[in-house]
Amino acid sequence: MNILKRIKTNAIISAILYVLLGLALLLRPELSTTVLCTALGVVLILRGLSDILDFVFHRDGTLYYSLHLVAGIVLAAVGVWLVTQPTLIAVVIPCIIGILILFHGLKNLADALTLRKNKSPRALTAMLLGLVTIALGALLVHNPFSAFATVVRIIGIVLIYDGISDLWITSEVSKAVKLADKELQGEVIDVDYKETSPEEDPFKET
Repeated sequence: MNILKRIKTNAIISAILYVLLGLALLLRPELSTTVLCTALGVVLILRGLSDILDFVFHRDGTLYYSLHLVAGIVLAAVGVWLVTQPTLIAVVIPCIIGILILFHGLKNLADALTLRKNKSPRALTAMLLGLVTIALGALLVHNPFSAFATVVRIIGIVLIYDGISDLWITSEVSKAVKLADKELQGEVIDVDYKETSPEEDPFKET
């Protein structure tokens, strides 16, 4: 349970970093390419490590945690690349971020399936948020914007949305898992407890 809380905390922190970085890009699009790449790289490394740890401590062979591993490795690798080679990739930043957002949208869909499996009423909303995330990632990959300041602002908006939606989905998945655990414990208690009738009591005096 402590590990689960730690992973949830890491996911929340990285989502908040997404929002803060998105606000910085939206309000200050004139930030240098080096600053942009370095900041984004750090955020992606933290997020990637969080997803990798999630897989290590909760792997069960399902698609959900497999996606966490793949997304974590990709995010961490691209993050390291952004930090170490910030000046070489300024032109392809929107495409790179778009691909990462696409991966994140797929992970959100996996989270939505987890909510559906746990019969959460928020499953449909989570799925819609995941689809919107995928659409925004595809928008950045297509990159129809020519002005760099416009691209930076669009990236900022996408990161803000991605962070906020991920905070909500993470919270709902956590609630659904806790509820499922409580229901499972209740079923175990019900099965273990069985009232003995007088006829079945071997210690009843005759």
